[in-house]
Amino acid sequence: MSKSYEEYLKDIEKEAVAEGLGDFRLARDQFHEATGIFEDGEPWFELRMDMFSDWYLLDRRRTSGDGLTPVERYLTRHVHELGESDRLQLEMLTVTLRSVFRIVRAKNSHFLLEDLAAGGMWLTNCTLPLVGFRHEDIIDTRIVLFNSCPTFGRSTVLHPREAHGAIKAIISRAKTEALCPRRLVDHLDMMRLKLDRYSNVKIAHVYRYPGDAVF
Repeated sequence: MSKSYEEYLKDIEKEAVAEGLGDFRLARDQFHEATGIFEDGEPWFELRMDMFSDWYLLDRRRTSGDGLTPVERYLTRHVHELGESDRLQLEMLTVTLRSVFRIVRAKNSHFLLEDLAAGGMWLTNCTLPLVGFRHEDIIDTRIVLFNSCPTFGRSTVLHPREAHGAIKAIISRAKTEALCPRRLVDHLDMMRLKLDRYSNVKIAHVYRYPGDAVF
């Protein structure tokens, strides 16, 4: 029986953490700095931990040593003992896309997404609970190739519709100033976390361009 996405990540994480908790803690601090600090017990803790775990295992490269991501390192070490389907799936997990998307069309679990940061359209499958996702919503999520099908990752941040105008202005300026798309998505995730934590603050004071924040 084929593995689930979560089972692949558990295998990769087990090996990555076994090499020492020091690098794991450093990665967590780096993620907190980029996207905002979250703590156990907060309503959004599980969502944010999934975001961190996916970033740590699939995106983050060590600044020293081999310079590989944990998934690349796992694949390199085990390539000769993996079955063909496992090897192909792990190779697909080395090229994922985390970005900010507009939902162009949603039907059942199938979504047509427009990548607002890097451009392009994606026809994807969503395995997450679909409550709250609607046409024209703006979301931050990760697209992974699973069983050769573009699929949502484990976590998706839904931005309030009242922030759409501000988000589009931020994205437009980011393109003009050649801001790295990953930095843009990190910043939007941080803005959403601020809004979750301080719901009494006006959206216009939260969704600002990096360096322009008034809150």
